[in-house]
Amino acid sequence: MNPLIDVYSLRPVNVVEVVFMTLCLFGIILLWSKPRFRGICLLFGLEIILMVFNFSEETQLFSQGYLITPALTLTTGPAFYLFVKHLVFEDHRWAANQLIHFVPTLIALFFTEHTAAVIALGSISLLIYGVLAYRFLLRYRVASHQSSAAAREMRLDWLVTIMLAFAVLGVTDIVRLNLQSLMSYPLANTWYLLHQVCVLVLFAALAILAVRQPILFDGLSRYDTSDTTDNIDTQVYRSLFQSIHQTIVDQALHRRPRLSLNDLAELTQLNTRDISAAVNIGAERSFCDYINQLRVEDVKQQLAALDNSTPNLLNIAMQAGFNSKSSFNAVFKTVTGLTPRQFHRQLQRE
Repeated sequence: MNPLIDVYSLRPVNVVEVVFMTLCLFGIILLWSKPRFRGICLLFGLEIILMVFNFSEETQLFSQGYLITPALTLTTGPAFYLFVKHLVFEDHRWAANQLIHFVPTLIALFFTEHTAAVIALGSISLLIYGVLAYRFLLRYRVASHQSSAAAREMRLDWLVTIMLAFAVLGVTDIVRLNLQSLMSYPLANTWYLLHQVCVLVLFAALAILAVRQPILFDGLSRYDTSDTTDNIDTQVYRSLFQSIHQTIVDQALHRRPRLSLNDLAELTQLNTRDISAAVNIGAERSFCDYINQLRVEDVKQQLAALDNSTPNLLNIAMQAGFNSKSSFNAVFKTVTGLTPRQFHRQLQRE
């Protein structure tokens, strides 16, 4: 085919590839200014390279005479893993030794004539690296709940959902490759097109949700979430918790939207590890859940003190320390079993 591609000869999957490249480039532009999202920029950059070669091989835009794309599928898993690692460890530095994750890609370049096998290995690699990345997200979740009252705003549940979706696509792609020889060309082509569209949608969601992520937990590497409370004097920590609790209540510290262990450490001259252990033992819950419990109690007291007029629930929530309506509604219902509006109506009936 002539290097100047006839647009009328392009297949739908080629159009998807062009849109994919444009989306990834736009994502890099939007996220490059956020240092902790440089990993996702790497992921988008590698996907652009993959799509360029995909487009070239399918349209014969360039005559490289050698398949490249099967080997490049082995880059997505490591890139996703490194993206998550640099996202949750804010002080983790990029290092040359991380390139070792891409060695299988270089090796696979010599075996791309076994296209289906190499692509299947790429899907398996994505699943393995996805599990490793998920472990980082679990540590992130535990550490943020133990260390900050704003843990709900720092949540990365959307990333877990996207990772699960990628895992499902990885499995279905392995099935597609194994059944490809048994399918008619139109069916195989349609399945491949749908797969690419789904991947495009997931990458679009990844870019949008990353841009919209309000705040992230800082200092994961400073908190060892594997610590247990075995072999410690629980009575000492219960007494310490009472002192900490009194300080928080007296100074209404729970009303600070982003109260953290570091803030309490500065006020009480205690170390964050002792405060965390005291809250875990004394309140029998994480720091985030404990602070949110105090906020809910604050809201309940304010509602009980009102007359029968309709309250401005959002203002009351903000005064109690919540910094979003969705977070307030979710936490309030978790603690009380009722929505704020239902709770207020119940008070009026009593």
